[in-house]
Amino acid sequence: MRAVWIAVATVFACTADRTAAQELPPISTGPGEPAPLPGGTNISRPLTVVEVPTLPPVAKPGPVPAGPAGPGGPVPDAIERVEQVQKQKAGPRGPLGPTWDDAELLMWWTKAAPVPPLVTTTRIGGSPVLGGPNTLIAVGGQALGTQPIAGGRFTLGAALNSTETVGSELVYFFLGSRTFKTTINGVGNQRVQSLGLPYTDSTTGREEAFPVVMPGVATGAVFVTTTTRLQGAEANGVANLFDVVGFRLNGMLGYRFLQVHEGLTIEQRRFAGNSSGVIYDEFVGHNQFHGGQLGLRADLSHGAVFCEMSGKVALGQSFEMVRIDGATAIGGFVPGGVYASPSNIGRYTRSVFAVVPEGMFKVGVKLSDSGRFYLGYNFLYLSDVVRPGDQVDRTLNPANIVALNPNGGFVPSERPRPLFNQTDFWAQGFVIGLETRY
Repeated sequence: MRAVWIAVATVFACTADRTAAQELPPISTGPGEPAPLPGGTNISRPLTVVEVPTLPPVAKPGPVPAGPAGPGGPVPDAIERVEQVQKQKAGPRGPLGPTWDDAELLMWWTKAAPVPPLVTTTRIGGSPVLGGPNTLIAVGGQALGTQPIAGGRFTLGAALNSTETVGSELVYFFLGSRTFKTTINGVGNQRVQSLGLPYTDSTTGREEAFPVVMPGVATGAVFVTTTTRLQGAEANGVANLFDVVGFRLNGMLGYRFLQVHEGLTIEQRRFAGNSSGVIYDEFVGHNQFHGGQLGLRADLSHGAVFCEMSGKVALGQSFEMVRIDGATAIGGFVPGGVYASPSNIGRYTRSVFAVVPEGMFKVGVKLSDSGRFYLGYNFLYLSDVVRPGDQVDRTLNPANIVALNPNGGFVPSERPRPLFNQTDFWAQGFVIGLETRY
């Protein structure tokens, strides 16, 4: 109740003050005298309009001059430095790029390994002489296998100048060792009545066969194995010759190494009368090429798709080695098998001029500014090699076959002899790879 009375008194007082102010008479002033303020207070002078001066436009700050940081020196442009770092991280600045690497999976076929007629058989008995009316060639006349061989290739490179137009790269590739094996077993095999190794008698010139399986004479099995191993390396200088949007051409100059190693083994498990043992003949062809190399690599691109073609040719020396070995282990160990005899057992070498051309075609997509995935085809050729199947001399003196004449000793003979036949070699197949430049 007390609060109500206080509020009513306050309202009444404010109303009375307003009424009194309205009832005061106006105060008159003479000419030139300042008008008094309400309430009767004079002002010192009339109010005048104050003009605010216009300020000149403020100039925009210019770029900070670049220069070495430090006391007394200009401040470096941080934004420009950040942009340069980002540009370096974004990808290669020059045609080659700062560094690059390449990893590839190879699935290649090699030229079929030559295998002469090595194992013959008959189904009705008799000696399985080559060319006989009932003789079949069980092993030879064609390669033992033609399946692809898996391998890999690896490339590392780096630019040698600031503009990234000149660089160097190292390349290494290999194909895994591939072994093909054929077994002809005459033990308990009703389809094989006779099994032998055919040869030409050097004393008569007639075709004969060394009996591995013969009714009443011997029984056993023959195992024929071929092996192939291929590897190589390159050290190249690389220079960009032409570079425009969508097309790039690089040249290569360097050194090339290539190695082809192959083997052929004929092994017999023979049981004749009360004696048994192992007879083997081994032929190895080893080729090692060293030479200088020239090449071109063209790269065409459109958007994320690219196509690359390269061609190289190397000229140099091929070191060739033929190794022939054999032994008979029947009641003892004696050098010499059937096709390997003291007249041709040994290691024989020579060097010849050779050419190694290579071509490659790739198609792929860019995964980023620095990564590319591709599929391709590759062809590699070596003009001069020795292959083991070409080194088998089938003309021999049967008196020097230890299993036929265990106590006869060696009869001097010119056959078999080291043939050193030469041919060419190639490898070709598919390539799956991933390339990065950073």
